[in-house]
Amino acid sequence: MDLLESGLKDLLKPGAPVRPDIIIRVGIDVASALQFAHTHEGGIVHRDLKPDNILFDRHGNAVVTDFGIAEAATSYTAATGTTVYVGTPKYMSPEQARGQRVDHRSDIYSLGVTLYEMAAGEPPFTGRDWFELGRKHIEEPPPLPRDKNSDLSPELESVILRCLQKSPADRYQSARHLSLDLQALKEGTLSPIPPAELRAQRAAVATPPTPAPSIQRARQHEAREAQRGPADLYSATTQMPGKRRRAWIWLTVAGLLTGAVGTFAYDVAGFRAWSETQLPQLAGIPYIGSGSVYATGFMFASVEGGAVVDGEFDITFSGSIDRETATAENVQLLEPSGRQVPVQVTLAPDGRRITVKPARPLAFQAAYTLRIAPGLLSTRGTAVLQKPGADQPGGEWPFETGRTPPDSDPPHLLESAPANRATSVPLRQTFTLLFNEPLDLNTVHAANVKLSDEGGSPVPIDVLLSTDDQRTIRVRPDQELQGGSRYSLLLTAGILDRSGNPLIPDTIAFTTVAGAAAVATAPARLNITVRPKSAEQYVRVRIDGRLLGFAPRLDERVAAGVSHTVELLAGPRESSFLLPVHYDERVVVGPGERKTIDPEIKPFGWITVISQPYADVFVDGIYVATAPVAGYTLFAGSHELELHPLSGDAATYNTYSQVIEVLPYRELRLADLRLPQAN
Repeated sequence: MDLLESGLKDLLKPGAPVRPDIIIRVGIDVASALQFAHTHEGGIVHRDLKPDNILFDRHGNAVVTDFGIAEAATSYTAATGTTVYVGTPKYMSPEQARGQRVDHRSDIYSLGVTLYEMAAGEPPFTGRDWFELGRKHIEEPPPLPRDKNSDLSPELESVILRCLQKSPADRYQSARHLSLDLQALKEGTLSPIPPAELRAQRAAVATPPTPAPSIQRARQHEAREAQRGPADLYSATTQMPGKRRRAWIWLTVAGLLTGAVGTFAYDVAGFRAWSETQLPQLAGIPYIGSGSVYATGFMFASVEGGAVVDGEFDITFSGSIDRETATAENVQLLEPSGRQVPVQVTLAPDGRRITVKPARPLAFQAAYTLRIAPGLLSTRGTAVLQKPGADQPGGEWPFETGRTPPDSDPPHLLESAPANRATSVPLRQTFTLLFNEPLDLNTVHAANVKLSDEGGSPVPIDVLLSTDDQRTIRVRPDQELQGGSRYSLLLTAGILDRSGNPLIPDTIAFTTVAGAAAVATAPARLNITVRPKSAEQYVRVRIDGRLLGFAPRLDERVAAGVSHTVELLAGPRESSFLLPVHYDERVVVGPGERKTIDPEIKPFGWITVISQPYADVFVDGIYVATAPVAGYTLFAGSHELELHPLSGDAATYNTYSQVIEVLPYRELRLADLRLPQAN
């Protein structure tokens, strides 16, 4: 069976009417459930419909429960041919109070009592004992709902009063008809009641039928009601009234003593005590608490894997919040490190919802906490609780942001020096190209960046990508350009960003300064490889500060007759932590010559460090970065790892340390490291 943790009883509070839209919504759901029961498998009369037996599912739909009395009464009637007096006095129909035969219209009366209690904030009748309650249901008119709740519409009052007619024949003749009127009321299509008709209906409630003065008269009245009932609905009595014996009186008394008195003692006399811990959240229906104001929901816009990084967060409450205390001091958003994120806090006009807007986007795939401090108060001056019955004021809601979304936008050129259509460009100009995002190192080379003269002939160039931001390309011609000539620098779609998106192709046209033609000289070339070969895919080549890409690099053009610096830097792809594994500043190559550099390098590996909370990472006593750290490259072997708490956490946590073993050309993943608590 479904677990239904809350019900209509939790929603009712003495003297506090329920909103009309909620009354209508609950009424439609319950009437639909009764219609199904009344027409299902011959028909079932509930006999004990009341707020305790109307529960809510997780979507906020009303569910009618506890058909045990209906089953027991029907079985008893079938076995004995008599009617048994069962039900809760506060909600029973006049015919139930008399101990007469009941049918589906008795449930409609009980639903009317329930709707009345929601609308007026109290039931229509109260009494010292079940005898007084029964007499009032039979004889007294109910106080008019709108006299107790002026916000109630005449149409909704009319629906409730029709359910509460003393005679079953004057009520709705089926739950379906009641449901249709409530649905029309919800949609605003129920015809307005003329004032004269409304006055007559209100007066009719105050004129109940005269009670039958004798047992014989009661039998005659019951027989007439049986004939007036709809023929297609099940009758809860299996034997006609005329065939019953006088023993029904004693059975009625027995039922009263064993059933109704116990029900009265539990329900009418006030023995039931509802604590706030018995009031879980109702979907779409506000909480009614017993005094304290507490949070009823925490919501945020979500993406795959968690919350959006640039969204808002809503906290809803069971009561109104003091506007003076709804500030960023009392409603805080905390980073994984525990530091506060600057936020804007807004209280809704009704005072029951706080919206928190971060001043900057949050990090992807990170753990945050939304906290309400004890200083957040209700308009009553009481501290706000996270949930009903909480021991301490305030509360926390931990959540995670979503994963980094896939990059589908193509990279493009932002600016260039010299600019497009520039004139008087020096003959030995190095071009600088800035892009909107980092590029893939392996796609930045002379095949995808081309320089050609005005005749379309290619011009040899050196291409390098800046290691600082990987967004800047520098292009240097291998020879001096012709003076007063036009050239074009072409950027092709072969250049990719880190997500594999191709560059939007672009062309930079320029004209060189007028002058004599340069004398061409044969360039020098370098071949660079590494040993062992398994390390090549992790070793980048840098010549004279220009990062050229991963080894091997063959036939790299360099200036002849001058000294060049060659560096080999190790690290996994996409890592910005590069370890120098070879350095040579005495490379000189003559015009037209080739030189090969083929060093055997020391084995290396890399580590990834993730800590809670964030911490400063030290390796062998040297500061690396603030965790999380990914792809930090080290020579293979043993190293000492230390995590130092950030300044804001120094009083809470101590330093963490351990010896790690780095394996050749492999990652050592150190995830979920936790700093020890300070004593």
